[in-house]
Amino acid sequence: MNSTEHPRITGPPTPAFVIDKSALDILVNRFQDALAQHWPNSVMSYSVKTNSLPWLLTYMKQQGIWAEVVSDSEYRLACAIGYEPNQIVYNGPIKSRRVLRAALRNGSLTNFDSNREVRWAAELAAEDPSLDVRVGLRVNWDLDALCPGESTVVGERSRFGFDYTNGDLEAVISRLSDAGASVVGLHMHRNSRTKSLQVYQAAAGVAAEIISTLDLHLDWIDIGGGFFGSLDDTTMFADYISCIRAELEPVVDPRRTRLVIEPGGSVIATPVELHAQVLDTKDIGPQRFVITDTSRTDIDPLFRKQASYDIATEAAHGTSHPEQVLAGFTCMEDDRLMVLKDSPKLLEGDRIVFRRVGAYTMTYGSSFIEFQPAVYVLDENSLTMVRRPGGVEDYLNGNMWAAGQPPSADAPPA
Repeated sequence: MNSTEHPRITGPPTPAFVIDKSALDILVNRFQDALAQHWPNSVMSYSVKTNSLPWLLTYMKQQGIWAEVVSDSEYRLACAIGYEPNQIVYNGPIKSRRVLRAALRNGSLTNFDSNREVRWAAELAAEDPSLDVRVGLRVNWDLDALCPGESTVVGERSRFGFDYTNGDLEAVISRLSDAGASVVGLHMHRNSRTKSLQVYQAAAGVAAEIISTLDLHLDWIDIGGGFFGSLDDTTMFADYISCIRAELEPVVDPRRTRLVIEPGGSVIATPVELHAQVLDTKDIGPQRFVITDTSRTDIDPLFRKQASYDIATEAAHGTSHPEQVLAGFTCMEDDRLMVLKDSPKLLEGDRIVFRRVGAYTMTYGSSFIEFQPAVYVLDENSLTMVRRPGGVEDYLNGNMWAAGQPPSADAPPA
């Protein structure tokens, strides 16, 4: 097969993730421009859980984007990267009392999602009346009632936030107010199936109803994340912010009340590829199995994906084959990434590039059979490694019982 029939794809040693910085720049700039146009008094905060790669968090900080965290570990990571507490949005139901108190004292934008947080904030306000304890509350609202078919928990209610319809939200507001704390924010995030504009219109509409009914005067409205992002759609981010403003403007002054958003996958999914290589091929019955040096543990860690990936291969102009099963390196039968139908035949050594795999893949990375792949950043024509491939030494050094040695007596508790 000559080079015309078998083009080579350039890239790093496989397996490896590659972040296209130019694509990342485009998506981040579009979201920032959308906010500047439709709600200048706003906060763009990056969802750390979506991809917590330190290079990426540093990049976001350099762009003036805050960190949105949902655990003490993520809070400490953001601080270690260099974020000031007042550049952190602190969400989630598992905050600790110690970190929560520090966040409230130091100005983190904090949204409560559990009753114990309410109790701790009330205690803090009572202990120190001079402290201005200002908090937000996550709202539990019925997405399916307003946008049928959009809920990711079909037939069930979300477990997050305080229910507005049964009076819990209003009771929590009264409890905090009586203790000397102020509820100055609402957090409206809901996961949805299609990420449609109607979901965000509904979230903003519920927020507007609550603000009007309870006569709230808010510092912020956190609409959450879950947005759709594509390099091909140049207006989607502006459409999101515009429709949110249309719902909220009748009840809030956008010059006073900040709009907070928490994009994750919408800015990082598209810019990332995973480069893999064919290790072996075998024909069994009517199927051809193509064994790769990657796995579903790298790009489908929850083993949920059913549809095919957008891929590029070095066999783009080769002889067609009726069915090829792309399989991973693990010993699991269901480690099958996708099936190629009537596609050019892949051969040992061929490179396969899986596109748009930047969301959740790295944070869910496993040490099952193989360690985590390296990560590179593509900036113009230059590739720079920003995470080396995992190895045995890293694994041993990260475990206190490495090489059979127990942890020292002064090791921190688990």
